[in-house]
Amino acid sequence: MKNILYILIAFLSISAATAQTDRSKAPKPAKAKKIQLGESQTFKLSNGLTAILVENHELPTISFSIQIALEPVVEGKVAGTASMAGQLLRTGTTTRSKSMIDKEIDFIGASLNTSQAGIYGSGLKKHQDKILELMADILYNPTFPAEEFDKLKKQTLSGLAMSASDPNSISGVVAEVLRFGKNHPYGEPVTEETVNAITLEGVRQYYNSWFKPDIGYFIMVGDLTLAEGKALAEKYFSSWKPGKVEFSNYADPKPIPVNLVAFVDKPGAVQSVVTITNTVKLKPGEPDILPASLMNSILGGGVFSGRLMMNLREDKAYTYGASSSLRSDKYIGSFTAGSQVGTAVTDSAVNEFLYEMKRLQNELVTAEDLRMNKDVMAGEFARALESPSTLATFALNTIRYNLPKDYYATYLERLEKITIDDIQAMAKKYLRPDNCIILVVGNKAMAADKLARFAGSGTVTYFDRYGNPLETTSVAIPGGMTAQTVINKYLEAIGGKGNLKGVQNFTMKATGKIEAMGRTMEIGISQWQAEGDKMCQEMRMGEMLLTKQTFDGTAGWIEGMGGSKKIPDAEIAKTREGAIIFPELHYLNSGYEVKLNGIEPVEGKSCYRVEVKTPAGTVQTEYYEIASGLKIRVSTVDEMQGQTAETVTDLNDYRKVDGISFPFAMKQSVAGQVIDTRVDSIDIKTPVDPARFKK
Repeated sequence: MKNILYILIAFLSISAATAQTDRSKAPKPAKAKKIQLGESQTFKLSNGLTAILVENHELPTISFSIQIALEPVVEGKVAGTASMAGQLLRTGTTTRSKSMIDKEIDFIGASLNTSQAGIYGSGLKKHQDKILELMADILYNPTFPAEEFDKLKKQTLSGLAMSASDPNSISGVVAEVLRFGKNHPYGEPVTEETVNAITLEGVRQYYNSWFKPDIGYFIMVGDLTLAEGKALAEKYFSSWKPGKVEFSNYADPKPIPVNLVAFVDKPGAVQSVVTITNTVKLKPGEPDILPASLMNSILGGGVFSGRLMMNLREDKAYTYGASSSLRSDKYIGSFTAGSQVGTAVTDSAVNEFLYEMKRLQNELVTAEDLRMNKDVMAGEFARALESPSTLATFALNTIRYNLPKDYYATYLERLEKITIDDIQAMAKKYLRPDNCIILVVGNKAMAADKLARFAGSGTVTYFDRYGNPLETTSVAIPGGMTAQTVINKYLEAIGGKGNLKGVQNFTMKATGKIEAMGRTMEIGISQWQAEGDKMCQEMRMGEMLLTKQTFDGTAGWIEGMGGSKKIPDAEIAKTREGAIIFPELHYLNSGYEVKLNGIEPVEGKSCYRVEVKTPAGTVQTEYYEIASGLKIRVSTVDEMQGQTAETVTDLNDYRKVDGISFPFAMKQSVAGQVIDTRVDSIDIKTPVDPARFKK
């Protein structure tokens, strides 16, 4: 009974307290407290190497890194050297080949990587000496093997070829060129020409110039004591010889005086990659860092909570995502906002980006917006603290940028003090809706002209995929020249209509090369066609069939390692069009829509650009060289797994076979993948066995 009485009294007390709480108002946030960060310990070796240790004894694991405090360097005609040097570091030493390093690391279940800025290793504590032994061997004795250098150069060129058809990659490169300029380290692009100019001696020179303990940091995180850390640092890195490092100074890029609208053409593209960007003077540790970051979070840094996302995605349905970023830098930082939108709404999307930037400058944000984004940033900061490596990064930044010792400990206090007026002040200081770069990579014919109204000059400026300006003076189509004239000239150039109509059979054997994961894969391609719109195509790797497609004029099948399936009825019309030996013979017939849209350069050759829409609905852009009349490029946009993808096929090396010219070299770029195809043989005389076209 007594216990029951105590429980009743406690219940009544809780009820009374609850009744007195006003739940109609949100509770006021508690006062932000200074964070008690875990300790990081720093010491220096006699050769100038700075060591940082963050102890974490929860698990028997460790991670080590040698980091070089790189300064920006203009590489000029050999841009890409630093990146290649970093990747080659791990490919061999005077005592170990790449395969030996791989085996030793795999045997102990560790990881070991290198970059232009250092060497990184991690694993179990019991293997710490083996990991450091390998790291020290790579640091002291790299050999940069010639065969690995040649392989990496080939991979790099393959990557550039793949990115040539990727609008996001193009946008990233051109944005840096326009923002910083090609004479600044942050703005010089890596191109096929610069990669081909890189030498092994240049790679070694980069390593010898920059890998010095004077500008190096040895960072240790994990199950180590200070005494252990000092012993390891001395054992493995005290013999690293110091040396003089030459630094260069670069003038800051000049701000854009008025809005520049820059356009990179991707013919046939159904989406535009939109980027709004400008440089900012914002260095790490400056008082503006936190309020400027909070301002950017409200605009688009918080992604789903950002105004750009709410406007362009939730309200206008222009895109799946829109965001912004504000990057501080010791020399020159940047602001960037962007999205991928439908071609038809490109100008409308640009308008909304600028509107939201100006709204932050002209209107005070609400208290709710401020509170929500403070909470988001506080949460992100707290999550970052869960990783011991974060404390190591804090310690490194504190040293490199001469930050106050309590800079990170007071993060939440400083965040909480930011006001609504501070947000507006940061927007006015760092957002430049009236003197920024508005870059669009997309379909020039459909989107470019509508963007001129945003340019300070009133005109759109065109660039290639490396940020080189293109001739803006449009070349007039000669009088009397039509799409029909272009097509007829092409048919005549490859052999004449009479000869083409006489071809009833076609057999081709070719070899395709695909660069993937640093390896070159070869595939055998065989294609048979016959009158009546019949077609069979096989792709094999050795004797193994990868895929086979057959079409007998009315029905078709696709076979592969996953089995066989019939081509859906909805795809029959497109399949039939693809089975025609010379489809251009039909372009001027009813059902096809063919339009001459202009003159444009393709790989330095002036070409007529012809838009073709087939009866089945396929839309493609074809480029016919003016001088020869030959077709040298085809661009097609298709649906692939619910996404639109552009396929660009370059046609070269035309050769005559029985009086008719065919391209013997084809390069096809689709979804970031590049296939180089060389035709081995073409036969247009031998009849194709009808059984080829059966399932």
